[in-house]
Amino acid sequence: MRWLRFPRLLGVIACVYLMALAVLFGHLSVQNYRFVHHAVQATGTVVALDPRPPAGSTRTLRDATLAPKVRYEVGGETYYYTAAHGTYRPRHRVGSTVVVLYDPADPAKARLRGEGRLMVPLITSGFATAALIVGFVLVRTRNLGRAPGNDSPARSSDSVPTGP
Repeated sequence: MRWLRFPRLLGVIACVYLMALAVLFGHLSVQNYRFVHHAVQATGTVVALDPRPPAGSTRTLRDATLAPKVRYEVGGETYYYTAAHGTYRPRHRVGSTVVVLYDPADPAKARLRGEGRLMVPLITSGFATAALIVGFVLVRTRNLGRAPGNDSPARSSDSVPTGP
């Protein structure tokens, strides 16, 4: 096995993995975009701040962030929505009013205005950029370890002249 084969294979795997994550988060961005552009606005009231573990964390509730639980009305019926993720310093207080976006076909599906608007596209572009950088490095180093004009890997005995 060539000395460069394992790092190249690892680089290819990393590049494919990063591109897969970029596609996944890109799909989430498209879903969020569609929801926001077809949603209807309603005014809601923060009724509680529910403890939630930080995004991607397995921490206990002692280290939890606070996510707003919002009550809003559509067609005379009351609905509740709790934000997917909280923050350590909540932007909303109990009793404050917020704008809720809901699906007109199913008012129980809702989001707070601005929720996921910045982070998901930012994560998507981060994964895509990392995949492009890894791909660029793989392409630029593809001939590393080969003798010039030779398709086989360079050996130390090839470059040392033997005898007079």
